[in-house]
Amino acid sequence: MGLSKEKQKLIQKLQNSRQRAREGLFLVEGVRGAAEFLEAGARLTIRFAVVSPRMDELRGGPPLRERLKSLEIHTEMVEDQELRALSATEKPQGILLVAEEPMETLASDTDLSSSRLLLLDGIQDPGNVGTLLRVARGFGLDTVVALDGTCDPWNPKAVRASAGAAAHLRVLKAGWEEVWPWVRSQGLPLWVAEANGEDVRDTDPSARWALVVGGEGAGVRQEIRSLADGHLAIPLAAGVDSLNVATAGAILLYVLSPPPKDQGKP
Repeated sequence: MGLSKEKQKLIQKLQNSRQRAREGLFLVEGVRGAAEFLEAGARLTIRFAVVSPRMDELRGGPPLRERLKSLEIHTEMVEDQELRALSATEKPQGILLVAEEPMETLASDTDLSSSRLLLLDGIQDPGNVGTLLRVARGFGLDTVVALDGTCDPWNPKAVRASAGAAAHLRVLKAGWEEVWPWVRSQGLPLWVAEANGEDVRDTDPSARWALVVGGEGAGVRQEIRSLADGHLAIPLAAGVDSLNVATAGAILLYVLSPPPKDQGKP
């Protein structure tokens, strides 16, 4: 039992955005997140798993061990203390996956007949990025684009905050100079979240749109705001000037999204 020094160094590298980009890999921690990524099947490639006894003590842990075995995922067994040293969390749940970052691009999209896209502009907090991924999946979107200046959506904290949602979405990273002509070529209305915009409740949402939400404090950059087809706002009580970007994104997507056909329980 014990992880090779080579794999230890690899996992440590993947805590860094530049190293993740160089390796083309990212980390998934926790029982729920790991289960969701394994469920994603062919969309993602899992290089290997690192498991400690702690996982078997948690709800969902034993079935997850069986799932790893049935999928023939190479699994390294370590002690809890060793996994804790490798983990970015204070209380690791006994499992860590090393996965290959999807290489999908804007050009790889084929069916946009009913597309609703979420674009993240300059959002630096990985927790907010991950939560927005989770929200996007919750409201039936299938694509999220992290624009230049946004935190890497494959940051371990962002992946963890997504609660496994990142496994089921098309998560892209692209510059605005690439995204803008693509949005126009697809005929998608571009809507921007902005405090001084139109009340989102007065909007008649189409079946297809691209919504941009901006970073904490600065909001959506002026270049994008000037090109938008509409500016949408959430009316707030007097004296309240803004909401957390993940909270605002959730409200906007709720108002703009049709009820799901197979409605799940919250």
